[in-house]
Amino acid sequence: MLSVRLEPGQNLDRSLAAASSALKSFTKRAEEAGFSRVVSYPSPEALVAATLVFSYLNRLGLTASVSISPRPPVRVDDPTILLGFNSLNYNNENDKDVLLALGGSIVEPPPLNATYVSVDGSLGASTAMIIRATGEGALSPEYKVLALASSYASKYVDKMGKFSGLDKIYADTLVDDETVSLYMVTYVKSYRPHVLGLCDSLSITLDPLFQSLIGPRQSCVKVIEASGLSKLAEKKASEASEDEVSAIAKAVLMAIRDKLRRQYEVVDFVGGIYVASEKLIITDPREALGLLELSLDLGGLGLAAALVLSYEEEYPQAVASLPLVAERLSGLLEDSKLMDRGTFSGVKVYSVKSDFAPPLYLLWRALKLVGAVQGEQLLLTYEDDRGLRASMLQASEALGASGLLRLVSQEDVEYEGPFIWIPKKSA
Repeated sequence: MLSVRLEPGQNLDRSLAAASSALKSFTKRAEEAGFSRVVSYPSPEALVAATLVFSYLNRLGLTASVSISPRPPVRVDDPTILLGFNSLNYNNENDKDVLLALGGSIVEPPPLNATYVSVDGSLGASTAMIIRATGEGALSPEYKVLALASSYASKYVDKMGKFSGLDKIYADTLVDDETVSLYMVTYVKSYRPHVLGLCDSLSITLDPLFQSLIGPRQSCVKVIEASGLSKLAEKKASEASEDEVSAIAKAVLMAIRDKLRRQYEVVDFVGGIYVASEKLIITDPREALGLLELSLDLGGLGLAAALVLSYEEEYPQAVASLPLVAERLSGLLEDSKLMDRGTFSGVKVYSVKSDFAPPLYLLWRALKLVGAVQGEQLLLTYEDDRGLRASMLQASEALGASGLLRLVSQEDVEYEGPFIWIPKKSA
């Protein structure tokens, strides 16, 4: 039994050594058992951590299953890693095998077979640091960038792009890592701004959903040209001067202002963005986060895992789908095809009218961004044969851990993988 607190400070190296030793003990036991489990809480940063752990175990040749759940397993009968859970309730009776838990604040004492690691950082960045400290299964440059996707899903990056906690320490190591060549650009918050021209970048960015705000690529070009900045429409962030960045930001903010139904701050749309070497397949952690969330909402954990495990083939294909996804999401956002389905278990429920199953988590964030929905305590759903389907990610973020548990504990509510179904008749 061991409790570890991983945080910046003079004890960081010692804590990393303890956490990495626990991970190595886990992999040794997993090899003996021939099987292991990875269970993730339904949050984007836990999802990033789960994909990193799964790929790490895969590189070591270990067999593992990965799943997503609103609550940890009742019993531990196999070597198990838990990610993102802060309340565990294990003892020597229900923990029968090696358990490693990583969370933001685990205060309860661990049973004999367990190591609990509490981190002052995002789960993905913390996981990457622990894996690196093992000296085994070294992360590829792409996985190092992917770990930062967790940072952008956490409280450890503010709106201006400033990092804190373990994430700052981790990002600083990537700045000095020649295989990654991480650096920060201050620009409109769009995907791959150092690789793509301004309008190409804005037209595929899902968060914020710029295509719905200033239109597809050609509309963007017209907006920029109308501001007298025609030469900047195709310019990359890495090529723009400070004055040009200011001019671009002003033009974009002026263009989207009339489409927003809420007050906004400049830092909602403009700020510092970490990007990596253009030679890498995964260069932008914010884009990687959006694609991971998209994959989970559309194809479940299998598609999200494939995006990471086979990133050489799968990631470029996912990137190629961004224009169509942005176009479809923009259509839903502009038409606001939302049906009020009343309340369920005290939660406001809306369903989306659509000819296709939309990525509900990304759509919800976009609706919040423009001010089309107000308040956090709401559930966005899509009607299918099993009922009103909701995104576990969206429910977790909107309702919090306790609210999510109340929801899935209701009679007639089903959940499987990253999806929740509530009965049509109850909403």
